[in-house]
Amino acid sequence: MRKIIEMNEEAGTSVAERLLDLLECLSSSPLTVREISETSGIPLSTAHRLLRPLVARKYVLRHGRGRYLLGIASLELGARADLDSIITSATRPIIADLAKTCRRTVHLGVLRDNLVRYLVKVDAGYSRTPSQEMTELEAYCTGVGKMLLAQLAHDQLEEYLAPDDFVPLTQNTITQAEALRKEIGDVRRQGWAMDRGEIYSELRCLAVPIEDRTGRLMAAVSVTEVCTDENFEEAEERLLTLLPSIVEAAEAISVLLRAS
Repeated sequence: MRKIIEMNEEAGTSVAERLLDLLECLSSSPLTVREISETSGIPLSTAHRLLRPLVARKYVLRHGRGRYLLGIASLELGARADLDSIITSATRPIIADLAKTCRRTVHLGVLRDNLVRYLVKVDAGYSRTPSQEMTELEAYCTGVGKMLLAQLAHDQLEEYLAPDDFVPLTQNTITQAEALRKEIGDVRRQGWAMDRGEIYSELRCLAVPIEDRTGRLMAAVSVTEVCTDENFEEAEERLLTLLPSIVEAAEAISVLLRAS
């Protein structure tokens, strides 16, 4: 009879989901079994049963009298996970599909120590760009970088802008803090960023944000147009026609990473 009751309790939810619900409950503070049950919706008897193997394998520890908290094994498991590697592996198929759809080079990048680190690059079409995966570039002169700078808090952005001595890589590079501040403000309002030949004069890049489960920017994806002539405004217009496809891919990546 007990087995039948437990099966009925979990009829609509897998054991794996129950385990995840339980671990997420304990991520903020120690709880009793009853508090775990009330917070997560896991039946009391099921919570008791799930805790036993978690405690035995040190993923959960007993804390004081009748309380439980995340254990060392849970923390070590998280520490072993390389976030950049997870993002790279998980997003590559979506980036490849976007490159094929746009017939252009697509990058996915993150902000690391105020530099843009390109985790994924997929070429499509006839033109190729000089960038490489895992290379790091300045943020102020790239579409991905400007998109990621736009997520910084006011104090963080002002600290980034404080030196006010940005190196001009091309004649189009924004080098003054006030001009870059205005550019970042525009990026925040419009929801996308454009590199207008600011790192390589023949390139134009359109970038959009990728958000984590809290709505915070964690990465950005860009599509690059290589200008074989000097019709740069037309190149930018062509990129903007691709904006819906880029946004759709970014949203798919956001959903994927939120579930990771």
